[in-house]
Amino acid sequence: MKLKLYFFVLFFILASALTAYAAGAPKKPTTAAEVALYTGADRQQILEEGAKKEGKLTFYTTGILVQTVRPIVDTFQKKYPYIKVEIWRAGTQELIPRFSQEFAAGKYTADVIELTQAGGVMLQEMGLLQAFHSPNLASVEEGSVSKAPGGAYTAGHYVSGISLAYNTKVIKKEEAPKTYHDLLDPKWKGKMAMAGSNTGISWVGGLLETFGETFVDKMSKQKIALHQVSARALLDMVISGEYAMAPTTMDSHVNKSKQKGAPVLWVPLEPVPAYIGQIMLPKNSPHPYAAMLFIDFDLSRQGGQIYVANGYDSPRKDIPGELKYKRYYGPSSTKQEKRWNDIFAKYFLQS
Repeated sequence: MKLKLYFFVLFFILASALTAYAAGAPKKPTTAAEVALYTGADRQQILEEGAKKEGKLTFYTTGILVQTVRPIVDTFQKKYPYIKVEIWRAGTQELIPRFSQEFAAGKYTADVIELTQAGGVMLQEMGLLQAFHSPNLASVEEGSVSKAPGGAYTAGHYVSGISLAYNTKVIKKEEAPKTYHDLLDPKWKGKMAMAGSNTGISWVGGLLETFGETFVDKMSKQKIALHQVSARALLDMVISGEYAMAPTTMDSHVNKSKQKGAPVLWVPLEPVPAYIGQIMLPKNSPHPYAAMLFIDFDLSRQGGQIYVANGYDSPRKDIPGELKYKRYYGPSSTKQEKRWNDIFAKYFLQS
């Protein structure tokens, strides 16, 4: 009788333990959304097993192929040779309409998308992004992450600071501006140029949010030459000596030019507007397992080091940048972005 009671108690304990384990164990993911947010201890194993069956992913990107896209994709494919990455690259004004039209038609092609923060905000507000979890999110600066329940909608993977570049043959280092207020010195009037692209708009937006509209008005009276070109093209004008300096240049571009011996230096006027490349997961990704492996790798320390090796800063907290400076991340909404565009047009397009 005692033996039967012993086995009954033992069976009860084991059954209770198994029930508790089953209740506490994460449910195995079956949908793309569940794969994206899965946090179980076997997450890596599940992602790899699923990705082997999928065998591919499609990457929509606005990144520079040679400088950002190919280095990260090639290294990823060496790590996961069973995943073929198909790249489709376009500018933001082409990528967003194409993706949104495909989505509306029920044609789900993109597995992973890379855009700058303005594009990411737009897709998020349109409800086209899937929240995702990655263990690497904890290591990424909060300002570069758009948080979501259980994870994030977008996360920064490389950063370019938008600030002042000057020609060292024209301006001595000790005479170069060190703050935004230094740019208002009358001696710099008519000697600066700025990009009329989104880079210039982001710079003006940073001024607006930090110092207010009155300061933007004062800056516009410095007769800054406006060129409807990219920040890269504008930097070439500074290097050639056509302009002494330009406050809308990116540190990544200056770093590359310095490596080639160009007479140019970059000064971080704080807070520096941060131009962020962000990774995101669209809803209904057709290859979610491969997509999450790619996002994990992209946000990893190894991924961050690849971007740094190609001239960018990393928003990862464990990767030191060449220069430490206070960053301003934005915009955080399409409404704020529209405000920036309006202020830019008012003071620099109509002046």
